[in-house]
Amino acid sequence: MATKPKKPAAAKPVASKPAAMDGDASWRPDSLDMGPERWIDVDGIPTRYFEQGAGERIVFIHGVQMGSTDGSSSARAWELNFPVLARHHNTISLDRLGQGYTDNPKTDADYTMHASVQHIIAFLDKLGKKPYHLVGHSRGGYIVTRIAMERPDLVRTSTCVSSGTLSPGTTRTHLAVKNRPQPEATRESIRWYLENYSYNPKIVTEAWIDDSLAIGMTERNRRSVDKMGKEGLLKKQFTPQLHAQRSEVHRWLIDQGMPCPTLVVWGYNDPGATLEAGMHLIELFMKRQRKTEVRIFNRSGHFVYREHPAAFNRMLDAFVRAHS
Repeated sequence: MATKPKKPAAAKPVASKPAAMDGDASWRPDSLDMGPERWIDVDGIPTRYFEQGAGERIVFIHGVQMGSTDGSSSARAWELNFPVLARHHNTISLDRLGQGYTDNPKTDADYTMHASVQHIIAFLDKLGKKPYHLVGHSRGGYIVTRIAMERPDLVRTSTCVSSGTLSPGTTRTHLAVKNRPQPEATRESIRWYLENYSYNPKIVTEAWIDDSLAIGMTERNRRSVDKMGKEGLLKKQFTPQLHAQRSEVHRWLIDQGMPCPTLVVWGYNDPGATLEAGMHLIELFMKRQRKTEVRIFNRSGHFVYREHPAAFNRMLDAFVRAHS
């Protein structure tokens, strides 16, 4: 068991819901409580995760990246989905390497997406519950696809949600955030980012902002921001390596294809990971994997699983059951 690092005290999640909560009440969360946080040592990295329920193993992998100032993400990004699906399945959600409250990489050389992928592979191996139904959002969508490429034995199904990172072409993220308030990593800046990436800004709750702000204020996160920004690791290492490895994944999808049933989920109104780019990615998935399904949510931005949680939960449950 890993040593739990120090972090700011946080209030226990309450059973409040975004104003725009949609759909069948049976697929909405009664509470945002994901249960007690757990800690595990993953190759010397203290890693935070949550786990509830029994049955098919669904692993949720959040987006963004280490050292980001756009709005820190964590395992709690899935709080509208995790407890609902735990009624029927074994749900697992972790903080990625250098994100949430999981420790930073040990060396500068590991400030890469490759290291983030390897960290999750090692986490899944240590849990010892394979195969898993992997669900990844944004950069997490790239991760679940890369894991299927490198370790198909770990993956029963793969769900890729709004992954501009994995999509062919150039992302529009820089355009979507160009008018972001300054300075970054403030309450105002985080609110602006989350609201502008959502079709309906009412889904952005104070608790969501609180969680992101608390993570951003940790000393560990400040070190990571400095590594990526001031020390230049984002431009000289993280981004060029990710682009090269993304090309490897595209070639693999064309030549071999996904080894498992795949669900691709997208928001029609996503300002960064556009549907046009998403359609190119969908074509890559469909070339070789016959069991590829696609769901496009209308009136949805980047956070599909939070804008339409009831419909998302019902959809994911059906997909997992169909391929278990």
